[in-house]
Amino acid sequence: MNLVIKIGLPVSIVLSAITIAWILIVNKPQASQKPSEPPTLLVNSFVVQPEDVAISVTVSGTVEPHTETTLVSEVAGRIIEVSPAFLNGGFFNAGDVILRIDPRNHIAELKRTEAALVRARTQLAQEESLARYERGDFEELKSTNPNVNTSDLSFRKTQLAGAMADVVAAEAQVIRASGDVDRAEIQMPYAGIVRQKRAELGQFVNPGTPLAVVFAIDFAEVRLPLSTVQVKNLALPNFQVVGSEAVQVTVSGDSNKVWRGEIVRTEGVLDARSRILYAIARVQDPYGFLSGEDVEPLRIGTFVDVAIPGKSLSNVFTIERHILKPGNKVWIIDDESRIRARTVTLAYADAQYAYISSGLIAGDRICVTPIDNPLPGTLVRVVEN
Repeated sequence: MNLVIKIGLPVSIVLSAITIAWILIVNKPQASQKPSEPPTLLVNSFVVQPEDVAISVTVSGTVEPHTETTLVSEVAGRIIEVSPAFLNGGFFNAGDVILRIDPRNHIAELKRTEAALVRARTQLAQEESLARYERGDFEELKSTNPNVNTSDLSFRKTQLAGAMADVVAAEAQVIRASGDVDRAEIQMPYAGIVRQKRAELGQFVNPGTPLAVVFAIDFAEVRLPLSTVQVKNLALPNFQVVGSEAVQVTVSGDSNKVWRGEIVRTEGVLDARSRILYAIARVQDPYGFLSGEDVEPLRIGTFVDVAIPGKSLSNVFTIERHILKPGNKVWIIDDESRIRARTVTLAYADAQYAYISSGLIAGDRICVTPIDNPLPGTLVRVVEN
């Protein structure tokens, strides 16, 4: 009996528990299902309005000298004197003496040619005197014999011609020797700066030996590459028309310093490979040496940005360039705060802005925030800028 109770009681308890659990599972309340709302994106936006815009094209280039010269020796000799400013970066005015070559041999040659000229002139004078005597003798003979004729050899014509030629040759030798004496002084051809020094004191040089590379500083130039689209939107002057005004531009460098310049010409031909037209911007007195003003120099070799004013666009919408998506599409936020794709017509674009001529209307709200995998109709929350 006790054994039956010991075995039957636990079994009955387990069966009762299983029965109660099954009843609870069968009769459990059904959970109400509520659809989850999709997450709402928080985006920045702004409202566009049409406006008239004067576009500006910014092009980069390197400042270069408009005139650069390699000075070479025209005479032989040893360098006996150099200017203290004859250094890389040294400044000279036009006509300043950069260095001197020993002129003694050239002075001696000048004296020799001057002596040869004196001898040639003396010989010419003698021939002229002899010619006068012969003419006098001929006149006396003709007075007694009217049938006497002269020939080309009469009156020492050939001797006179030879003596005159000797004088001319001797004068040329004097001019050349005198020039060699003057050329022993190497002078600056214009106000400029020494880019590279190639000669030293005591060095012997021959004709053609490079002495220095110098460049002028009256103005500097920047060669600017322009695409065909940029050229079409720029009001470049017509340099074929006399009196055509140059285009004023702004030149800026790494130091945030701004210089004023002007487009003075275009090269007139397109690069055959890149289809680029090069325009030349000029900056007057880039170092401030000629004016004497204490200004920030625009050094040769500086990489600069040049802002060129372009044509005016009427009734266009201006947006930042990154907002314009491939295929000239922008994302519009409608009245229900949902994004919609809109295809627009691009009037002009630069590195920073895109100018829309059609496809937008005044008051359209543009989505600025980039959205990963956007779908038309996506609900957003707007942060108005």
